[in-house]
Amino acid sequence: MTAKSFSEDVEGAGVNEAGGSRALTIARGMRERTLRTRRRRQWLSVIIVAASVLGAVAWGAFVMQPRYAAETRFSVRGSSMPSQSGASGFGGVLGGGAGASAGVGFVDGYAVNDFLKSRDCMQQLAKRVDLARLLEIPASRGTEALYRAYRETVSPKFFMVEQENMIEVSGFEPARSHRIASELLHIAQNFVERMDTQGVQNALDVNASQLRAAEKQAVNAANAVAAWRAINRNVDPEAESTLIMTMIGQVEQELNTARINFEKVQAFGNPDHPMLRPARMQVEALERQLASTRARLAGGNGSAAAQLSAYSQLKNAQIFADSNLAAARDAYQQAYRDATRLRRYLTVISQPVAQDVPSSPNLALLALEGLLGGIVLAFVASLLLSLRRPEPV
Repeated sequence: MTAKSFSEDVEGAGVNEAGGSRALTIARGMRERTLRTRRRRQWLSVIIVAASVLGAVAWGAFVMQPRYAAETRFSVRGSSMPSQSGASGFGGVLGGGAGASAGVGFVDGYAVNDFLKSRDCMQQLAKRVDLARLLEIPASRGTEALYRAYRETVSPKFFMVEQENMIEVSGFEPARSHRIASELLHIAQNFVERMDTQGVQNALDVNASQLRAAEKQAVNAANAVAAWRAINRNVDPEAESTLIMTMIGQVEQELNTARINFEKVQAFGNPDHPMLRPARMQVEALERQLASTRARLAGGNGSAAAQLSAYSQLKNAQIFADSNLAAARDAYQQAYRDATRLRRYLTVISQPVAQDVPSSPNLALLALEGLLGGIVLAFVASLLLSLRRPEPV
């Protein structure tokens, strides 16, 4: 090896050693910056999460007003009706026996629950108590703000399986919660009573209208018969027709006897027989009487037959009206018995009792919510920091 090549090898080795040291220094610097950035992000995440938890707890401890819960439970029931034959399936469950009471509790329980959530219930409660003062809502804010506060304070619930209604009131003081829950229980009782009265009335309205129509029809039919009797001066055309027919039979019988006597006298062959003329005159008189009686029975518009036809139409209408009236009365009485058997009533399961310990705010729940919110915020902050352009080396 020459001296020149040896010196070149020494110089090359020095250059390689210097380049390796510089690359290692750069790598170490990048690693340290990465670690510092990661530690800053970790500390930032810890600070965000801790601030969120502490903020939520501080909000609940120093800002939010404590609330005291009062709870009352009740159930809407109905007296059972006798089950009808042929009732089966779902209709049998809700239409008869003990199922009628269950159906009433199921349907009316929902109705009471919806009523307790309505503005009408809130207004009725405001008439019974100073609701704005109990909920600490200024009167200047109007009814909409009062209704929002009412919905935040009152939580009606309906349990379908147990068929129970629950009113949970969360007020700023135990006495306020108890007062609101007690008044709402009375309002619910009044609502069930009104609903029962209205339900019975609705069930009877159709039968009552049919009964009134049948009564009016019967009165009109009776008035028509009475007016006909007054105009025709005939109380009973049927009896008069029977009497005329009896008279016709008697006259026909007398006429037959007179004709036989006349033929007997005529059989003597003596035109000057003293009994011939009286016998002929008797026959002629009976014939005229028979013709007059028959004309009286069915001889024209004023005959008994014509009167009987008009009278029979009015009388049949009256009989039909009376029968319809009797059926309407029976239907109304049956509907009244059925409607009054199925009575709604409210059974109080538990009276409202306010808690002595605040039910809210729940600091543990607020801390958990703050923790979850802090984790989300920390993730968002870390994501935003990772999107930034890296610093030049």
